[in-house]
Formats: sequence, C-alpha cells, structure tokens
Amino acid sequence: MNVIKYKKTILFFTGIFLIILPISPISNQPVIIEKPDFLLCLIFSWLILDPKNSSLSILIILTFFADILWYRPLGLWPLLILLGSLSIKYLLTKVSIDGFFLKVIYFILFLVTIETFIFITSLIGLTEELDFNIWINRFVFSILSFPIIFYLLEILLFRDKKKSISKF
Repeated sequence: MNVIKYKKTILFFTGIFLIILPISPISNQPVIIEKPDFLLCLIFSWLILDPKNSSLSILIILTFFADILWYRPLGLWPLLILLGSLSIKYLLTKVSIDGFFLKVIYFILFLVTIETFIFITSLIGLTEELDFNIWINRFVFSILSFPIIFYLLEILLFRDKKKSISKF
C-alpha cells in the first residue's frame, strides 16, 4: 500500500511539472514547434499501466490545475478526462491490451474523442478555435510523444508490476 501512495505522489508531481513546462519561459525566441500534450500522455499511460490504482481525484486536480494555467474553459478537461478514464477502466476489465501498437491506437482514439468534444463545445459556446495547423502539429507531436512517456513510466515506476505479471 505504501508503494502505491509513493507512485501516486510521483505521478502527481510529474503531472504538475508537465503542466508548468509548456508555459515556462525557456527562451525569448518564437516557438516553431507546437508542444505536445504531455499531461494527456501521462494520464493515459498511467491509466493503461495501473488502472486499478489510478486515482481519479489526482487526475481531476491535475486537469483542473491545467485549465487554470493554460486558460482553458474551467471544468471541461476534468470532465472529459473523468469520462475517458472511466471508459478506459471499463474497457480494460473487458479487453486485454497487450500489444504496444494497440495501446497507441487506443491513445489516438482517446485523443481524437477528447479533441472532438472540445471542438463541439467550442462550436456550441461560440468560442475561438485553434488554428488548424497548430492543432494538427500538437496532435501529431502528442501521438509521437506518447510512446516515450509510456516507456519511461513503465520502466521507471511500473517495472515491478511487469515482473510480477511475467512470473505467472
């Protein structure tokens, strides 16, 4: 039980770091490449690697904090992440996700679903949308960064779980 709290604390502070990273002033030069959504990659990786012990309250706190700092509509992302995480937990009880490419495909579906709901909400609320080039760059770079974050999370935090599964 102590190990689970330790992992949740690490993931919480990693999430805070990934929220602050895109808005930190690293240089005074204009940004050429749109930053991927590392927080969404972390959340999805955590849900896939440890669905039973992933804390919904931590996910909601992280996404609400991201809404505040990233000037997004308050509560929209926490709601979508809550619905997405519950559907992922339900999906993992019914279907086994063993292949790496299957995890990437599910991440793409997760990302497309969330972006579609945000697009529909922005149409209903008559709010300004992102430029398509910025959106597509962020989408592609998020998909490309997911395997890296997943692999790092699996190696650094969940290697003991992988070893215990391989014993059986």
